[in-house]
Amino acid sequence: MREQPDFSTTPRPRRPPARELLAVVLGFLVLFLSLGHASATRREAGAARERLAAVRREIGSLEARLRAVDARTTQGGELLTRAAAAGEAPPERIVAAIARALPGDARVERLTVGYGDAISLEMMLVARDAAAWDRALARLVEAGPFEEVIPGPERRDGEVRTSVSARWAEER
Repeated sequence: MREQPDFSTTPRPRRPPARELLAVVLGFLVLFLSLGHASATRREAGAARERLAAVRREIGSLEARLRAVDARTTQGGELLTRAAAAGEAPPERIVAAIARALPGDARVERLTVGYGDAISLEMMLVARDAAAWDRALARLVEAGPFEEVIPGPERRDGEVRTSVSARWAEER
């Protein structure tokens, strides 16, 4: 038979003190709370990443719209510059200045006015003879509000027909 332990000499298993039990329970409570907080933080980080991606997409679309508006504004600015130049030098004013500058035996066959940073003129002039051509060119250079008058190639026998490029300057 088995021998029975002697309870009188063997110490009884003792219960941990309440403080130790409380410390263990608090430790587990802190552990579970930490796990819950870590999980919530991970969910918040995922939501923040999603919001960041949405904001980046929105920024991309807004940048594209801004580029489109800038392109239209640039084109509109060029149009405004051209319109302002046309207001300063309307075609009838340019034609009148050319008519004042040309002698009676020379005429403008074609006139192209380009409104840009500067107002450029391309004229096809016809003069009765070389002397009339020389007078017309001299008067364009001296009398009118024209700068950078550049004659094109010419033939001096008989009627002179050639192109002239110039830049409009305010009337002096």
